[in-house]
Amino acid sequence: MTSAINLSDLNGSNGFVINGVDADDLSGLSVSSAGDVNSDGIDDIIIGAQWADPNDNYLAGESYVVFGTNDGFNASLELSDLDGSNGFVINGIDSFDLSGHSVSDAGDVNGDGIDDIIIGAQWADLNGNREAGESYVVFGTNDEFDASLDLSTLDGSNGFTINGINADDRSGAAVSSAGDINGDGFDDIIIGVYLADPNGNREAGESYVVFGTNDGFDASLDLSTLDGSNGFVLNGIDIFDYSGFSVSSAGDVNGDGIDDIIIGARFADPNGNSGAGESYVVFGTNDGFDASLDLSTLDGSNGFTINGIDSFDLSGTSVSGAGDVNGDGFDDIIVGARFADPNGNREAGESYVVFGTNDGFDASLDLSTLDGNNGFTINGIDSGDSSGFSVSSAGDVNGDGFDDIIIGAHYASPNGNFTAGESYVVFGFSTDSTIGTSPTIFDDDLSFTAADETIDALTGDDTIRARQGDDDVFGNDGNDRLFGNQGDDTLDGGADDDNLFGGSGNDLLIGGSGNDSLNGGLNNDTLRGNSGDDRLKGQSGNDNLIGGNGRDTLLGGNGDDRLWGEAGSDVLKGNQGNDFLRGWRGNDTLIGGEGQDIFVLESEKNGTDIIEDFIVEDDAIGLREGLTFDDLEVVQSNGNTNINVFNETLNISETFAILEGVTLTLEELTVI
Repeated sequence: MTSAINLSDLNGSNGFVINGVDADDLSGLSVSSAGDVNSDGIDDIIIGAQWADPNDNYLAGESYVVFGTNDGFNASLELSDLDGSNGFVINGIDSFDLSGHSVSDAGDVNGDGIDDIIIGAQWADLNGNREAGESYVVFGTNDEFDASLDLSTLDGSNGFTINGINADDRSGAAVSSAGDINGDGFDDIIIGVYLADPNGNREAGESYVVFGTNDGFDASLDLSTLDGSNGFVLNGIDIFDYSGFSVSSAGDVNGDGIDDIIIGARFADPNGNSGAGESYVVFGTNDGFDASLDLSTLDGSNGFTINGIDSFDLSGTSVSGAGDVNGDGFDDIIVGARFADPNGNREAGESYVVFGTNDGFDASLDLSTLDGNNGFTINGIDSGDSSGFSVSSAGDVNGDGFDDIIIGAHYASPNGNFTAGESYVVFGFSTDSTIGTSPTIFDDDLSFTAADETIDALTGDDTIRARQGDDDVFGNDGNDRLFGNQGDDTLDGGADDDNLFGGSGNDLLIGGSGNDSLNGGLNNDTLRGNSGDDRLKGQSGNDNLIGGNGRDTLLGGNGDDRLWGEAGSDVLKGNQGNDFLRGWRGNDTLIGGEGQDIFVLESEKNGTDIIEDFIVEDDAIGLREGLTFDDLEVVQSNGNTNINVFNETLNISETFAILEGVTLTLEELTVI
């Protein structure tokens, strides 16, 4: 790969140019991955053009989704040629709305297994509130798209509108996926409202997290109705901080298995430095959120503040998750400071990568303390470049197993072309020191090659990345992090509290003893928690999840999954696909999710299962271990249906399951 790429050299084989439609549209002001919005197995992109004039509405704005394809691209693509087969245009509603000012993938917000997108229109007027702002979630689908979609037609089935609150708030100025911040298996979204006045602090800024759900959405949602159950607001601190100017998912920065978010406040004044800027990392949790969270309450346990360095650096102008840049198994974050003055170059700009860790964070982190072990600084080149104006994860561009980052410098002047702009891709790299062979050194951080390896980590808290090949990795004692990556791998955590990530391939993950977190990744995986209170997440593919002993949480993800809770009171959630859920012993909670699911009852059951989403037309009760239909009795109680089992031969007479919110007769119950 060459050290510099001239965009004029893109020819279809190394990339392609996407041309806007009309003069002054400003297409490309915002760009993002769109995930796989048409569910064809190839990722798509979204482009915002905030000054476009759809349907003769001046500056209503447009956004364009371009579908990915493995059929190849020409050297250039005209956005005017999108016809529904290669992409589509999304039209703003009213004049001066500026829809497309911000665009992003949204993850899978409605839990149908297909990625969605979000679009911000910061100047939209709502209920007489001028420039309160709106955001729009457009659902992905595997049905065909028309060549154009009007945002005014979103009705809850194809997407929904998110309404701002007060005049001049400009909600939707920044939008992003929030990952799954509440750990319920559905992706969430975050909306920045940098001119809001929380707690009476003028333009301190707010950000709103809206939770994903498969319970459906109305045609519109008012941000004022977020109450902790459907989302929450994050309040900025001081006047004119502009918190929410930039927002993003941060990945899992603290390594607890739940996604976090990051919020930029570029005009904040940390340590008395005016306009140095602050950014805030808020940790996700499955313990629930209150209706509001003040960013001033971040104390290291629920998140932390990142302080800019010098006055008027404007750190937090841009923020993003960075992926795992240093390959330690924890997601990192990147913060842009467009007006920083590295090496005496005024406003050349700086960007800062902060490494994730499970060692804990203090309540605040000064960017001046980054030393290579906890993160590093990326310096801009020439005065006035404004590098760090935009920052993002770039995935693994060079395929070396480490995530890369991309940084925009929109005022750079390459090849003598004044303010033509530059972008820089920085490759991820290992920060490992030389690995000692002394027997007293047990905490290892090891990466291996593409071969089929057998890796035994012995004692200590180890991080093992197996890379390609069909590998066998054993963590043994210690709190280990094991990564299978490519190939059909076997990962065995052994003793203590381990984190196992299968990656691609058909993997076998075994938690061992301790409270473990197992993530299957792509393809068809088998996850065994064994003893301890474990969290198993199948993700894509048809997966088998077995909790073992302890109070386990099993999340199937996409595909037709089989979930066995075994001993202990467990939570089993199938999510998408036709799933098989068997709680077995203990008082289990079973949630099938989408699809035609089977909930299993058997004679060795002790305890009562709660089935939260039984759908009479789709779901069934499966009987095992000698139980028959004649053993069942259904009783209505407080809007629920109790399934009682009476079998004299097996000496059983008890309530085996409660179908919440369902009233049915025995004849209506499908039993297999």
